[in-house]
Amino acid sequence: MSRGSSPGLPTGWAEHNVLDLYNTLTRGFYLVYSCVERLQVLVTLKRRNRSFNLSLPLYYLYLTCAVVIGFMFFSGALTRFLVNRWTDKGLLNRLVAENSLLRSRLAAYEAATDSFRTFLTAVERMDNRLRAAINLNLIPADVRRMGIGGTAPRTPVPSVDELLRRAGFEERSMAEIAAAVSRQKERLRNLPSIWPVQGWVTSGFGMRDDPWTGSRSMHQGMDIVAPPGTPIVATADGRVSFTGWRPGFGRVVEIDHGYGIQTFYGHCQSIKVNQGARVNRGQPIATVGSSGRATGTHLHYGVRLNGNWVNPASYILSTTP
Repeated sequence: MSRGSSPGLPTGWAEHNVLDLYNTLTRGFYLVYSCVERLQVLVTLKRRNRSFNLSLPLYYLYLTCAVVIGFMFFSGALTRFLVNRWTDKGLLNRLVAENSLLRSRLAAYEAATDSFRTFLTAVERMDNRLRAAINLNLIPADVRRMGIGGTAPRTPVPSVDELLRRAGFEERSMAEIAAAVSRQKERLRNLPSIWPVQGWVTSGFGMRDDPWTGSRSMHQGMDIVAPPGTPIVATADGRVSFTGWRPGFGRVVEIDHGYGIQTFYGHCQSIKVNQGARVNRGQPIATVGSSGRATGTHLHYGVRLNGNWVNPASYILSTTP
């Protein structure tokens, strides 16, 4: 046994098997090659009196046709690309496409402009309604269309210029309305519109028989009877302008609400706020008592407008305390 050979196998076994495998594959290839459908072409050269017989597999023809068709398709695509890219016809095609796109965008812009014009007209109507509700001067339609004082940049389209002027004018008008509403809200918060105490009105504003002298005299407020210690509340936002003793009214709280309006709370049992303090509507400021010259436990509530006593009932929204 030679070195490197496998035990039990004859010498030359591997070479013999490889040769058999090669012969088997060769015969299989020729068998497949002979079974493939072939194209016979006879070529005759008359001058030389010679002829050739060409035998080609049919799939060569299919492959050649596929290559030719692919080349033609690629050449056509390349030619089309070059024409569209570098010739006047291509430029014209691109301009036609861009023009179509611009037309569609222009139609969309015109539709949006019409919608905005309709919306702006509705806003302008609402603007005048709001102005009427808060006692601001109404703005005529021709003034709105002119948009006096507008600072919007001009555009090549006059209709757009008009809309921009109207929109800018409306923005300033809305800012004016917002400021007026804010002032109205502040004024409403400072308007004495609620009852100062829960009780019963025994004497209103106006002429009456004085309970001490029996003579007719002016009663510059209203008397509201309530149990001792009942909370008295501020009837509106404001600043406490006075706390202390007033002749005839005993312990008193006075509140300045701004806009020329002051409220007066007399005959208090105790005072719960300090002079100079800010108070809100509904905040307790004192309790009901009978301090000063009083025939019983009650609150004397008064309202001054620009220094003159007025009927407190004219400011109270609810009819009963």
